Amino acid sequence: MDRLELWWVLAGIPGWGPRTARQALRRFGSLEAAVEHGLRGLPSRADWLQERLDILRRTLDSGVWAMSCDSPEFPVGWHELSDAPLVVFGRGVPFEQGSAGPAVAVVGTRRCAQEARRIGFELGQALGQRGITVVSGLARGVDAAAHRGACFAGQRTVGILGGPVDAVQPQSSIAIADRMLELGGAVLSEHATGEAVQPWHFAARNRLVVGLSSALVLVQSPARGGAMISMQLALDQGVPCWVFRPEAPNPKGRWRGNLEALEEFPDMGWSTVDGLVDELAGKMDALKECAGEQGVPVAFRSTWKLLMASRGLPLDSLMLSTGWNAERMRSQLRAMEMAGWVRRLPGEWYVPLRL
Repeated sequence: MDRLELWWVLAGIPGWGPRTARQALRRFGSLEAAVEHGLRGLPSRADWLQERLDILRRTLDSGVWAMSCDSPEFPVGWHELSDAPLVVFGRGVPFEQGSAGPAVAVVGTRRCAQEARRIGFELGQALGQRGITVVSGLARGVDAAAHRGACFAGQRTVGILGGPVDAVQPQSSIAIADRMLELGGAVLSEHATGEAVQPWHFAARNRLVVGLSSALVLVQSPARGGAMISMQLALDQGVPCWVFRPEAPNPKGRWRGNLEALEEFPDMGWSTVDGLVDELAGKMDALKECAGEQGVPVAFRSTWKLLMASRGLPLDSLMLSTGWNAERMRSQLRAMEMAGWVRRLPGEWYVPLRL
């Protein structure tokens, strides 16, 4: 089996999940050994393995691409999730090292007010005009409006689904997804072709929306719902959040989530699309400026350039690029980690901290 197949098999071990799979990887020291351990307890090992690999091959044969979590293109923000998927499927343009650019998650309720739908569209359009990628879930309401706005601006946008990428749901979003792909965007999912969609898949995909983004904007939400889950995930991960402040809203209606969030975090409020996007664009520009070499110790600079270009790399890729052995590479990375320049993630991945 190749590495993608190994990751796919590991991701499907019954009763494990991403956390247990990563624990096995750390315990046994290699992907092959972790897979072998997981397969050992299966009563019909050969049949299960063949069926699992057939699912992957059918998915790839349908024109869908797949990316494992050790790929250089795997988004850095997903590495920081404790339950990040081991394999992600997609249609459209895959991520490329150093070219993803800034991204903002736009979230809101499916049963949104007409005003919220208008705001979502204008926000997607304004972000697109600034070259900022909109990330959302392709659901009805605010999600779809934000994707439409970004497409209207001719800008790449990324949708993350709760089901397989070859079966966009709801059907009203199929045309939007097709337009996104025409403009160089992508539709992503952690679920393979033919996999049954479960209700919890939609809440689970919110972590991928947040992990892909440099900021999150809440347009409209009742007190409970997927948008509020996304906002809590963003707060937990230190992703900046912005909450629309409606005028004279019904405190028990579809704006209740906004009001409760603003009561707790009043500084997150915004009221005009142009004002918010100006502020977001400024912060994105500041991130780009801070990504330069100024202030990086000379001894760290070559490694820093590699990490910044890819937004994170595994140890073996760094060794290959620098020509250093494992001892020398680990020694420098430990020094950079102690100085606050990098963070070590599971699987000996290293990401730059001072972006």
